[in-house]
Amino acid sequence: MDYMELFEPIDEVQTAKNVRRFLTKDLDKLLRMANETPSFLHSPIIDDMPKSPSGKNTSEEMLVSHFDSKSYIAKRILIGIGKAMNNCKLIHKQILISKYLDDMYDWQIMQNLNYEKTRYLEIKMNALNEFADRLEAQPDCPDLHIYKSGHFTDI
Repeated sequence: MDYMELFEPIDEVQTAKNVRRFLTKDLDKLLRMANETPSFLHSPIIDDMPKSPSGKNTSEEMLVSHFDSKSYIAKRILIGIGKAMNNCKLIHKQILISKYLDDMYDWQIMQNLNYEKTRYLEIKMNALNEFADRLEAQPDCPDLHIYKSGHFTDI
């Protein structure tokens, strides 16, 4: 990857929609798969180091099976989501956590932050795009960006 590919044009509106869909639909499924609750993502420090099994059978097969399991993969993605959210700008973090972890309505968040609707929606879109940027940097996490079509980097 070269320098120009780092700044490939992103469709911010479509990326925000994609992130919103991910956080409203996929996040709940990931939480269920990992047997976690939204409070798991509130913590600014998440220990992503694998733990040794506490059972009697510590064979290599069990360890490999554990690392390939849906639960383990879902938890790794959740760790990335938590880090991405917690590394966002404070106002963006507040909006993302209030909306997608605390299930607050937009009008409640606007009221709490003392923003008018237009300004709030602008900041929310920026928050969703910052989250996409930060999530992409996390290991094992998807790239939620929607890139502008017709862009050629090798000109």
